[in-house]
Amino acid sequence: MSELNPPTRFAAAMRPPPLCRLRGFTLAELAVVLIILALLSGSMLVPLASRIEARDRQATLDRLRDIQQALTGFAIIHGRLPCPSIEADPAHPDYGQETPPPCNTAVEGLLPWRTLGMPATDPWGSTRASADAPWQGHWRYRVDRSFADQPITAASVPASNLQIHAHDGRRITVSDSQAVAIVFSTGANRRADGLNATYSATGPAYQAGEPTADFDDILIWIGRPLLIARLAQAGRL
Repeated sequence: MSELNPPTRFAAAMRPPPLCRLRGFTLAELAVVLIILALLSGSMLVPLASRIEARDRQATLDRLRDIQQALTGFAIIHGRLPCPSIEADPAHPDYGQETPPPCNTAVEGLLPWRTLGMPATDPWGSTRASADAPWQGHWRYRVDRSFADQPITAASVPASNLQIHAHDGRRITVSDSQAVAIVFSTGANRRADGLNATYSATGPAYQAGEPTADFDDILIWIGRPLLIARLAQAGRL
């Protein structure tokens, strides 16, 4: 057989390849690829979520330290700590403001953020639009009445018996370092956990510690010795 002439060879080169060579992915192969991509994306999302939560917890701690300093500054200026805010209506002029002494401990109070010039919420919080809206992410605040209803002196001693416990029930604060004010964030789940979930007007017990599966609140407190020292340094005592 004679060799193909040039035009015939050119036509053979331009002929499309067999259909078997152009075959695409089968449905089974596509399903395998999608499963692999889903597994890879899921493995990347978990560390990303952990990093975001760690970032927000650190931001909350930073804000709580600022709040701690703002409360101390208020005490230096006014000679006492502020009472909680209890106004629920965002349209009311007293919303976010300190309730005048004597402090009302019949209901759970909130940080008087407008009085202190601080943010109303933690990083997980949301703005409220009505009086019956939930307090998601707003700072909870409790103060000893001896340090808010009257001027603080070197002889002032706690009267409300604010108690802070660890996860195992052990008391963190004792008689010499008893808290005179506490502030806490309800964390990423935006609800109070552990002892913080139950408000008591007469037996104020709170919980602090590292996050667990069922506890992610972040709590700080001001102890009597530190507050007295700050007031003395500022010449208020």
